[in-house]
Amino acid sequence: MGSHGQGQGCTHCGCENPVWNTLRHTVDLKAFAGKVAGQLPEPGSESLIFTGGTIYPLRNGNMDEQVEALGIHGGDVVASGTLTHVQERMKARGIKYTTQSLGGRTLLPGLIEPHMHIVQSCVMDGWVNLGPIDEHTQKLTPRYNWNTLKGLLQASQPKDKKQWILGRMVDPALMPFTVVPGGKNTLTHFYCDSTFDPKADNTGNLDSIVSDSPLLMISASMHTVYLNTAACNAVYYHDNAASQKLRDEYKSFDIFLEKTKGNLQEEAGITPALLSIPLAQALDVVNIFKYMKRYFETASSRGITLLYDAMVDPVSKAILEAYGLTHPRNVRVGYAAACNGVDFSKIEPYKPVTKEAARLFYQGSVKLISDGSNQGLTGYQVDPYCCATDRPYGNFNFCEPGEDHKDPKTLPETYQKTLTNAVATGWPLMIHANGDRAIEFTLQAYKTALKGQSGLEKRHRIEHCSMLNDKTLDQLKDLGISPSFLIGHVGYWGYVFEQAIFEEKATDMLDLCQDALGRGLRISLHSDCTVTPLGPLRSMEQAVTRKMEGVRNEDGTFVKEAARQPVLNEGQCLTRQQALKAITYDAAWQCHADAFTGSLQDGHFADFVILEKNPLDEKVPASDIRDIKVCETWKGGHKVYTHPQP
Repeated sequence: MGSHGQGQGCTHCGCENPVWNTLRHTVDLKAFAGKVAGQLPEPGSESLIFTGGTIYPLRNGNMDEQVEALGIHGGDVVASGTLTHVQERMKARGIKYTTQSLGGRTLLPGLIEPHMHIVQSCVMDGWVNLGPIDEHTQKLTPRYNWNTLKGLLQASQPKDKKQWILGRMVDPALMPFTVVPGGKNTLTHFYCDSTFDPKADNTGNLDSIVSDSPLLMISASMHTVYLNTAACNAVYYHDNAASQKLRDEYKSFDIFLEKTKGNLQEEAGITPALLSIPLAQALDVVNIFKYMKRYFETASSRGITLLYDAMVDPVSKAILEAYGLTHPRNVRVGYAAACNGVDFSKIEPYKPVTKEAARLFYQGSVKLISDGSNQGLTGYQVDPYCCATDRPYGNFNFCEPGEDHKDPKTLPETYQKTLTNAVATGWPLMIHANGDRAIEFTLQAYKTALKGQSGLEKRHRIEHCSMLNDKTLDQLKDLGISPSFLIGHVGYWGYVFEQAIFEEKATDMLDLCQDALGRGLRISLHSDCTVTPLGPLRSMEQAVTRKMEGVRNEDGTFVKEAARQPVLNEGQCLTRQQALKAITYDAAWQCHADAFTGSLQDGHFADFVILEKNPLDEKVPASDIRDIKVCETWKGGHKVYTHPQP
């Protein structure tokens, strides 16, 4: 339910990981105290001229300009242009350089992920991956249904029956659904019932998969945990204070089972579940650096040179800084500081981003979360969801006290006050708003808080900004608020949105990228990793094609041939140039980093990627853009990734 005036009491999507929020207080910060990011020296940069391929410097956002050569030295770009011009500039500065041929490949500014989560993603890396998206190919697994889940969980059963089975990224929205003409459509539903008949259809009953070990799965949207009966028993009778509140609400274990059926939502339900797991299992801090190293290596392998973490709390910050002390970080990291919407006293005074700060780790904004996840049915909507759910309008996090205000139709004063206080800090804001009602409230609150000033001055953003219409698009333009789109909503969930969750609203309102650009807005495309995998080229492809990858064959497998995947609202397809700009130049602008990255202007960081094929070349099928090989990734004039030879 909503927060009832107490800030963000709702959990959802990658923007707020309930596992991390519940257990981060258990992390021993003494191991990280006093450590400052950047103490480990940067590796030496090279002095090179690149030529012999296709080079797009994107200077001043020019998407048409191609140059013959690029010169780098001291970690920065010296010059781009004709080979003669670049050679003269290098010589004029007394730089001894080596010429490196691109061999016909394409060189672009380093790609940018403007909204993802590092520590919050890595802490659950040791859990069983129950998600529908292959993290390596960035495509839907061939088959994703109840039997898929059953196989994964049965293969993960421990010898010690007291040990919990922990699963992450389970996604009912991408399992088979049923369309009910004239009624509420139904998605796959999980529950627990230990009295099941083994010969009956037990689809959704977690006890039919695992009955003698506690099982907890957290949804990909992170707003729900699903428990079997053994886990319910452990949670209900645990001695933590949150479980005591469950016992106060449900006077017996049988009533608890009957009412919840093993589905616990939001802070009140998820917290006691997580606190009941043995700590060493729940929060794998011991291996956190190993998981972070793999995370950063994945980023480099996908051409990323800047990650912008959309929610960093003090504990996450300490871990990120400590990692920078002991590991060479092969990507730059910017972040938005987490804010609970109640206490702004701990927000550091605003200071603009400098190039020196951006060499490794910098704060660019402050983050607030207004609602939940559309695929998790918790994004806050004007109209009810078209599928069955306990909260037909979703969840809004800033409600007035009392049950009568849990589904507000007008802007809550609590939210207006929160946003006004947030703007007053002087920091640029990133506000998570998925549903159309949440976006309406956010724009209304921005208008009052900005007091006539343009949001462009601080580059205020709305994150995900999924369900838009002409009115809210016009308000974005008038207020100078920039949207960042989780474009995987179209690619991965577009089909279920159009068929079962939103129906025609999905066609008319979901991720209106082209309409936003038509109003002069500067947009970015993001992954919200781990909601979708890191992969700016994949985001580019999904924005250009808007193919709905969730459509199924008659045998229940996902259709893999792009030609057979329907398009969601073709009028919103971006051109290749527009999509590339949204993962480079304009993404850097949204991340307050355009003065030193996002393009290869003279004096900018020598952050770039070398691709085997040119994503702007129409001869490369648009549906193959995510598969373009990243040959090399360079950060600060130093090569941080080379594609392994076959």
